[in-house]
Amino acid sequence: MAEWWEDLFASDAWQEVQLNWSAVEDTVDQAERVIEALGLEEGARVLDVPCGDGRIALELGAAGFEVVGVDLIERFVEVGRAAAAARRIDNVTLEVGEMRELAFAEEFDAAICFWGSFGYFDEAGNLAQARAVADALKPGGRYLVDTPSLETVFPRFRERNWFQVGDVVVLQEQRYVLETAHIETEWIFVRDGVAAESYLTSMRVYGVHELSALLREAGFDEIELRDDELFDFEVGSQRLWAVATKP
Repeated sequence: MAEWWEDLFASDAWQEVQLNWSAVEDTVDQAERVIEALGLEEGARVLDVPCGDGRIALELGAAGFEVVGVDLIERFVEVGRAAAAARRIDNVTLEVGEMRELAFAEEFDAAICFWGSFGYFDEAGNLAQARAVADALKPGGRYLVDTPSLETVFPRFRERNWFQVGDVVVLQEQRYVLETAHIETEWIFVRDGVAAESYLTSMRVYGVHELSALLREAGFDEIELRDDELFDFEVGSQRLWAVATKP
């Protein structure tokens, strides 16, 4: 039986949304903030996992950094490779792979987990994801996790929400499960006024103290907490940017 992320991310509806996300977000600005948050220096090697279609990876490459991106979805990797070739960005490598089982050992100066891509698995799986990144980083390497947290979610939690990307309207119906600290969401994709597809997801949402403890268990020590505008993190911030350093 497929896991929820395999069903959702392999769907035509989600892929259409994700592949058009650059029209919604200012990717160049986000990449600049990633560079600042990680303190990237000239010549740094960066791991982007999961990288999706390489939206952030390509901008980091365009800024002069050597980037390796890993994602489970082959179509996203193919689209990213084509975009890199079209832009003549030759210092970005995109690979298909499982983010809990990375084949790198102390090769990178920094790593990112962007766009709320932490918390897909059970506790052991989430820890394995963080440990795989820790193993891939050089001593002193820094790991940026961009994610919602309990402190960002609950001040504005709504059971129903919606947004639009391109021609697709995405409806969300969600609930918080106290026993597991998961947000379970039904995603309904609407085209031309018709609900075409729907998928269920279950994301582990960590509080700051829980995520910090998990990152330390994975092999990191110093953890810096910011929001996605690089201000000090506080309850009600839009996003949590946790930057963890490997000893």
